[in-house]
Amino acid sequence: MIAKKLWITIVAGVLLLAACAAPTQPTTPDALGPLTSDYADAASVRNQLAFGTLALEGTAQAVTPAQAQALVPLWQALVGLSGSETTAPEELTAVQDQIAAAMTVEQLQAIAAQRITNAALGAFYAEHGIVLATPVPGVTKVPGSGSGVSPEDKEATRTAAAALGTPTGSGAGQAAKTLLFDTVIELLTDRAGS
Repeated sequence: MIAKKLWITIVAGVLLLAACAAPTQPTTPDALGPLTSDYADAASVRNQLAFGTLALEGTAQAVTPAQAQALVPLWQALVGLSGSETTAPEELTAVQDQIAAAMTVEQLQAIAAQRITNAALGAFYAEHGIVLATPVPGVTKVPGSGSGVSPEDKEATRTAAAALGTPTGSGAGQAAKTLLFDTVIELLTDRAGS
C-alpha cells in the first residue's frame, strides 16, 4: 500500500513538473530536437530515446550518474503511463520531453546520428526472446498488441509457446511492451547507484 502511494506521488510529481516546465525546444510526436522519424523505417522518437540511451553506453556520451538519478523516475513514469488505458498521448509526450531535457544536446545528437530503425528494435526484442511481426514502415510495432491476428492464430501461438515453455497470458504482453523501457530503467538505476 505504501509503495502504491509512493508510486502515485512520483507519477503525479513528474507530470506536474512536465506540465509546469517551459519546453527548451519545440516538439511534436515525430520530432524532438535533433531526433526525428522522417527517415525510412524510423523508430518512434520515444523508442529512439530508449534504445539510443542503451547504445550510448561505453561512449563519451554515456549517461552520467547525476543524469541517471534524474532520468530513472521519468522512465518509470513513462512505463506506468504506458500501462494505462486512460493515459492521453500528451501525457506521454510531456514525460518524453522531460527525458530529452535531462539529456545533453550532444547525447541527443549522438542518438539521432544512429538513425534507429524498427528493424534494430526488432533485433533487440529478438535477443530477448520476443519476435515481432515485420514492421510497417514508419510505425513502431508494440509487442503484445495482437491486433489483426485471427483467434486461430492466437491460439496456435499460445500452444507453441506452451510447448516451448514460454510464459503466456496478460502479464507477458505487458512485459513485452515495456521491455525496452525496463532495460533502460535497469541500466540507469545501476548508474545512479554508482
